[in-house]
Amino acid sequence: MQELQDKKLQPIDLSPLSDAPLVSVLIANYNYARYISETLESVLCQTYPNYEIIVCDDGSTDNSCEVIENYTQKDSRIKLVRKPNGGVATALNAAYRESKGQIICLLDADDVWIDNKLQKTLEVFRSDPQCGFAIHNVIQIDFQGNFIKPTAMFQRLASGWLAPSALVNGGLVDNIPPASALSVRREVADLIFPLNEAFKRNADSLIFRFAPLITAIGAAPEVLSKFRLHGANTTSLVSVTPDFLEKDLVIMERVHQEQKLFVTNVYGAAIAQKLTDLKFSVLVSNSRYLHARLTNKSKIERKEIHQHLVANPRFHTHFNSLPQKWLVQWGEYLPNAFFAAFFNLVYGSSRLKSFARWLFRRNLTASFIRG
Repeated sequence: MQELQDKKLQPIDLSPLSDAPLVSVLIANYNYARYISETLESVLCQTYPNYEIIVCDDGSTDNSCEVIENYTQKDSRIKLVRKPNGGVATALNAAYRESKGQIICLLDADDVWIDNKLQKTLEVFRSDPQCGFAIHNVIQIDFQGNFIKPTAMFQRLASGWLAPSALVNGGLVDNIPPASALSVRREVADLIFPLNEAFKRNADSLIFRFAPLITAIGAAPEVLSKFRLHGANTTSLVSVTPDFLEKDLVIMERVHQEQKLFVTNVYGAAIAQKLTDLKFSVLVSNSRYLHARLTNKSKIERKEIHQHLVANPRFHTHFNSLPQKWLVQWGEYLPNAFFAAFFNLVYGSSRLKSFARWLFRRNLTASFIRG
């Protein structure tokens, strides 16, 4: 592990990349026999060939291991690690212990990479010697592989050295994609791993909340992976519900506590004290307000939450669409029933949205156009 920083907020030092660095692809699998073949094939089709694939099976009860073992026999770059079920963090830790690459890439066992994902990721790292965390855009697919939306998930991606702004934003950096779009340099990973194994889910949250605090972010705007949404997902939903918001707020609080410990270990207590409360994040304030409205909290209870949200300096730049912004900015003046109806139009899985997705899939050309 790299020595701790000298109590100064700055990107950690990174060694020069070799001409053809080894890339370690970490996959945590649990009962995804249905998808793991397509996932592995998407790595085997990469234009950049110098990689290893380490799949940790977290005690699957389906035939996942049989499927994966068939691949290990065909390609020596694939390694299967078996362990009893313990959660995502334990699986990623086990896979990381077996890795040897200068670059570490995460890949969910149900997601799919585009064939130039690794090549583009390497280009991102080479473009900035201080970049130890690379991300890219993604597109959503359903359980059958159909596109859910016609566009990439993000209109813009985080980039640059964002630790100072993250500390005053409750430790959060906006516009970071899901796990299969995350890659870190070995020096960064060594400071992050092992992950807290109490995180049986959402372990990737630790990675994308820790990495921006110690290194610059590099972003490729292209869509380089397909993010699958289906009924078995542990961290994603097509629609937003009060229960989802409540669970998400609990997870963010746990991650925030982990961030505090991480910053203390890396920089010391003085820098850790600069990490503000989660209420300073517009993302968290928005979730708290939506939860308060959908659970019919009194006007008195939600007034402070709403005022804190709309007064946030990031409020006017946070939202990806005007309806989302208008809902929380002016929704406070709507009766609960009207607010719930408007909310469902913006966030829910309405019939209109379902029809739009069906129409898009019907007219989508067979070829997948990147970007």
